Amino acid sequence: MASSIKNKFKAFTLAEILITIGIIGIIAAITIPNLITRYQKAKVETQLKAFISIINNAARLSIVDNGDIDGWIQSEKTYSYDETEDFLMQYLLPYMKYVTLRRSDSGIGEQGAWVVLLNGSAMWIQIDHNGADILFFADGNGDHDGPNNRFQFQFAKFSGDSHSSLNSASFVEPYIFNWNGSEEQLKSGSQYSCYFGCTHCGYCAKLIQLNSWKIPDDYPWNWRFTDN
Repeated sequence: MASSIKNKFKAFTLAEILITIGIIGIIAAITIPNLITRYQKAKVETQLKAFISIINNAARLSIVDNGDIDGWIQSEKTYSYDETEDFLMQYLLPYMKYVTLRRSDSGIGEQGAWVVLLNGSAMWIQIDHNGADILFFADGNGDHDGPNNRFQFQFAKFSGDSHSSLNSASFVEPYIFNWNGSEEQLKSGSQYSCYFGCTHCGYCAKLIQLNSWKIPDDYPWNWRFTDN
């Protein structure tokens, strides 16, 4: 009887242990990158929603002191860095919490201003003859190149080169300069379209907004672009 019981609890062989470890390694190699990607996407989604809420709440508060948004930016004028800083200090930054304001990193645009927010994200803003361009970085200390982290927004932006009408006369919104209104063009057919291999990728934030601020399954995640 003792002998039969002992046989029931026979130990694993070395080969069986190695096979088991190999299977666990394969499962981990498949699962862990997917879990990391899900975490990264969820973080970006949270930061995007927080940013659009923070900056537009600041604009709403600013209206009380500074009047209608339509008069905040001088038409057809390219702002220097000092003028951009003055704009931010009057119209937006007194109404939102932030860490630092400084001249932007080289490679993004020296006339623009770089603002680091409390949650670790950052925005770069530049104002020219066609309105304000805003780049939002979900990780203010992270990679500046790629649709994983860099998203374009606009403020008081004209709808085209004619300067006849404003696309975003009120509040900050995802970049839609020269957009024809179709979801197809957000993904292809424009220099600003968002697709794997895009160089400007300006419409990426709009794609995410239309998906209730959730990154779509076909979003061009995990690659780099170099056009600043």
